[in-house]
Amino acid sequence: MAIIIGVDIGTTNIKLVAGDDSGVILLNENYACPVIQVSDKEIEQDPALVLHSVNNLLKKAFSILPVSEIKGVCFSSAMHNIIAVDENGALLTNAILWGDTRSEQQATIIKEQADEKELYQYTGVPVHPSLPLCKILWLKQEKPEIFNRAQKFISIKEYLFFKWFGKYIIDHSIAGATGMLDVHNLQWSKKAMDVIGITENKLSAIVPVTHIETDLVKTYADLFGLQNPISFIAGSSDGCLANIGSGVFEENEATLTIGTSGAVRITRSQSVLNEKPALFCYPVLKNLYVKGGAVNNGGNTLQWYAQNFAAHIEGDSYEALVEKAASVNAGADGLIFLPYLQGERAPIWNASARGVFFGINSLHNKTHFLRAVIEGICFGLYDVFCEVAKSNKHIDTICVSGGFTKSDFWVQMIADIFNKKVIVSDVADASATGAIQLGMYATGLIKEISHNKVHAGNKIFEPVMERHNIYSKQFEKFCALYESLKSHFTTE
Repeated sequence: MAIIIGVDIGTTNIKLVAGDDSGVILLNENYACPVIQVSDKEIEQDPALVLHSVNNLLKKAFSILPVSEIKGVCFSSAMHNIIAVDENGALLTNAILWGDTRSEQQATIIKEQADEKELYQYTGVPVHPSLPLCKILWLKQEKPEIFNRAQKFISIKEYLFFKWFGKYIIDHSIAGATGMLDVHNLQWSKKAMDVIGITENKLSAIVPVTHIETDLVKTYADLFGLQNPISFIAGSSDGCLANIGSGVFEENEATLTIGTSGAVRITRSQSVLNEKPALFCYPVLKNLYVKGGAVNNGGNTLQWYAQNFAAHIEGDSYEALVEKAASVNAGADGLIFLPYLQGERAPIWNASARGVFFGINSLHNKTHFLRAVIEGICFGLYDVFCEVAKSNKHIDTICVSGGFTKSDFWVQMIADIFNKKVIVSDVADASATGAIQLGMYATGLIKEISHNKVHAGNKIFEPVMERHNIYSKQFEKFCALYESLKSHFTTE
């Protein structure tokens, strides 16, 4: 038996899944890792706490599993976070997360100083405050004392590998999400770095997602109780690995994930960029790229509603809360919600956008608002899908993953809104499972990642045309409402 451990370092949870070479899941563990949100623009995480949490999960896994059978540990990580460290690797900042929009002004400056469309053709990522590209410029302009002391600007996964191995390395996929990678030659883009005034010595060395490190610092080898070296595989980003973990490689397939945020993605054999900077394109392997768009407002939006407005709705779990919404008609009887509580990334790329309830009448009650929130989250993702479908009209199947899949009602809503067959992945965690598959490929246990399909036996949802027609009219209003209001959103 050969075992690979997949670790997914998410925004609010860290997940560890261990699987063997016959596809059996041997261990599935979670560890909460909260964020620090001072304001609607300021969202951070303590890297030391993330390191501590991952170390605890690994220590537990190494104590439970037969260590002699473990062939590697492969990592998935959330994208778009940045940490400044000094010449000794000491933290100068927390991890500034993807949802942090303090660099909105800097994003505007970059768009003005560089040809936005031309920069997109190099990097494959639209300019937005979520990008480390913009966050570094923010540090330079707003926190010069930190910027000048910074030896490196790194992500959370880079910080972990530095602590474990004493090296600054970044995989192709995480580098692709910084806004500073030339996606065509997989090197740091001089054009992007020139815009913010840094050189590549301030960034980590770029390595393939299959890159392996084995020489653990003794402190951590002792902590984990390891007598012999184990391969630590650089891995990829959570979004790219969700595609791999869901087994999505064909032209007619897409993935949809709703966790804290959400995303719609497709897999391609080469880098394909639209003329308009609306979607990302991230490199994974030589003939594997992931294209799509992420939204800022997923499960976090439902959490916001539940914490602030659902105190009198029966049921103390999110699953029970979601099921309450099923009692309201599709379309929430005309109530529409724009879910942009934290601005938005794809496809509108507007950090100033904000949430809106529209169409309220005297018959609407708290459950109507709940349903409108869930529908609004789905409409935001459908907006991304429509952009993806412009260059790929053959998509007929969507493979979904994330916590929302516990609700058949919510998954059916996706099928009805998108008017597509929806497959619920039965893997323990799509990103962590994708990390397992990538780890097996990196260590030579499998020859081709794309040969490992995971669709068989999964739950399938078919769209109901009557509800799709209702949602289509609501979505048309949803888009028109944003267009009417976008000039009124401010960043005060």
